[in-house]
Amino acid sequence: MDTLSHLSGEPDGSSDSVPQRSAWDIFLLPWRKLSAGAARWRLFFVACLLLICGTTAFIGIVPTWVFGHDNFFLLDNGWRVFCGQRPHLDFYSPWGPLTFLIVALGLLISNASPNAIGYGSAIVGLLIGLWAYRLGRNRLEAAPRILLGLYLALLVTAPYPLGTSPLLSTHAMVYNRYGFALVGLVLLECLQRSQGREENADERWGGISTGVAMALVLFLKASYFSVCVPIVGASLVYRGLNRRRLGGLAAGFGVVALMLLAYLRFDVLRIGQDLWMAAVARSKSLSRLKLMVDLSAQAPFLAVVIALSLYGTAVKKEARRWWEEQQLLIWGLLIFIADAALVYSNMQVFGMPLLGVFGIVVASRMIAERRRMGGAEAGTEKQRYIFVLLLCGFLSLPQFCLDLVGLGYGAFEKAHPSAEMSRVRFSVPRLRPMILYDGPSGKHSNWGVYTARINEGIALLKQYCEPGDRVLNLDMVNPFPYAMGWQPARGGMAATAYNYLFTDELRPSDDAYFGDTTVVLVPKEPALEPRYYDGYYRIYHPALLRRYRLAAESESWRLYKLK
Repeated sequence: MDTLSHLSGEPDGSSDSVPQRSAWDIFLLPWRKLSAGAARWRLFFVACLLLICGTTAFIGIVPTWVFGHDNFFLLDNGWRVFCGQRPHLDFYSPWGPLTFLIVALGLLISNASPNAIGYGSAIVGLLIGLWAYRLGRNRLEAAPRILLGLYLALLVTAPYPLGTSPLLSTHAMVYNRYGFALVGLVLLECLQRSQGREENADERWGGISTGVAMALVLFLKASYFSVCVPIVGASLVYRGLNRRRLGGLAAGFGVVALMLLAYLRFDVLRIGQDLWMAAVARSKSLSRLKLMVDLSAQAPFLAVVIALSLYGTAVKKEARRWWEEQQLLIWGLLIFIADAALVYSNMQVFGMPLLGVFGIVVASRMIAERRRMGGAEAGTEKQRYIFVLLLCGFLSLPQFCLDLVGLGYGAFEKAHPSAEMSRVRFSVPRLRPMILYDGPSGKHSNWGVYTARINEGIALLKQYCEPGDRVLNLDMVNPFPYAMGWQPARGGMAATAYNYLFTDELRPSDDAYFGDTTVVLVPKEPALEPRYYDGYYRIYHPALLRRYRLAAESESWRLYKLK
C-alpha cells in the first residue's frame, strides 16, 4: 500500500496482529495507541507547551553572548510601534510590521522592560504550538502530532541564532524563527490532507489556516512568503482544486492582509518601495561562493531526501503516472530548495527547519501504514519501516534537540548570570535586565565595551539634551530613545547596513532619513563593520553637516544638534 496515497487520520487504537511481538513492536505500541488515552496525552502536550513558553517568559531578555546590538534593533522598533509609529510610513523598514508588533505587545505586558522580547516569543510560541496541534488533528498520528506542535514551539522560542551553537544565547534574528514556524504550518496543511469524518469542513479550515499563515509571513519578511507560493502551488497540483479549501485560503489570507494593510493605511506604494529597496540591496550581499558553501553544508539533508524517496513507499505500489509515483521525491526536493533558499538569503550558516516538518509528516505516514498492515506483511516490511523512521529522525530530531538545549541553556544563564563575563552593566534602570557578555562576538556590537559606549552616549544626552529631543544614532541601530523613554524621531531606518539593506541608488532621501530628528549621535567606533558602515556614513554625512551643528563630544561620541 503506497503511503502517499493513504493519508493518515487519528489512530483507532488497534494493534498489529502479530503473534509474537519483537522488542521494536513493543517500543512502538504505546505510540500507536496514544489515542487510547487521548485526554491524558492532550494534557501531556499542553503541559510540555506551557513549560516551553513559561521558560521563555522566565528568560525574558536572555544574557547575550553574540549580536547584542540586535536586542536594540528589536526594542527600538518595538518602541517606535508602541509610541504610535508605523513601519514603512514613519520609517524605512525592509521587514514588515509583524515582528515589531509582537515586541510592542511584550512592551505593553512588561511595562516597557527589555524582557518584552522573551514575552513576545512566549506568546507566539504558545499560539504556534496550539495551532500546529489543532491543524494536525485528522492529519497526523497522535505521537507525530504532539512532536510537531512542540517542534514548532521550540523553533519559535529557542534564544539562539538558527544554524549556530545553542550555547550562543541571543535574540538576534528572532524573526527568522517566526517565519520558519509559520511556513511549517503551511507545509503541514499542504502535505497532508485531512482524513477525519468532517473532511470537507477540515479542507475549509485547512485553507483558512494556510491563508492566515501566508498573510502573516508576507508582513513579517517577504522572503518567507515567496517560498509559500510554490508549496501551495504544488499542493493544488497534487490535491486538485477543492473549492472549500480555495475559498478558505482566500478568506484567511484576505482578512489578515486587509487588517495589516489597514494598519499601514493601505500605502501599498510605500510598502512596495521598501521591499524592493531591500531586495536589490540584499542581492548585492549574496555571492556564488556563499551559495556553493551553503549547498555543500546541506548535502547530507539532500542525501536523506533522496533516500526517503527510494524507501518511503511500500514495495507494492499502485500503477500511477510518474509524477504521482514520485510525490515524495518532488516534495522533498521542493522543501529542500525552499529551506536552502531561506538559509542563503538569511545569511544563515546551517539548518533546515522545514525538512524537520517534512520528516515528522513522513514518519506519521509510516506509522499509519504499519498500523493498517496485516501481521505477515508488517513483518516483511519492518526493516524498511525502521530505516525510514531513522531517516525522518535525522531530519527532525537534531533541530528539536538543539532548540531544547538552547532554551534550557538560556534559562540556566538567566537564573545564574556570570558576573565574571558581564563586569560592565547598563546604567539606566530600564536596561538593567539586559546583560551583554564578553564572548566570541565582536566587541563593537556586544561585550562590556559596547555596553560602556551606550552608557557614555546616555550620559552625553542627559547632559546636553532635554526629554523632548528626538534622537537619531548614525549606526546600525538606535538604542537611545527606548533606553531613555523618550519619544522616537519620525524618519530613519529600522536598521542600517550599506549594500545589505539599502544602496546608493535605492535609499531613503535625506529628508526621509533625518525626519524630525533634533539630535544626532555619531559613534567614533560604530557597531557596524566597515563594509556596511563606510558607504552609509558617506551618503548621509554631508546632509548631517548641513542640518546640524556639533554641540558636544566625548571619547566615543559626537553629538550634533539641529541648527
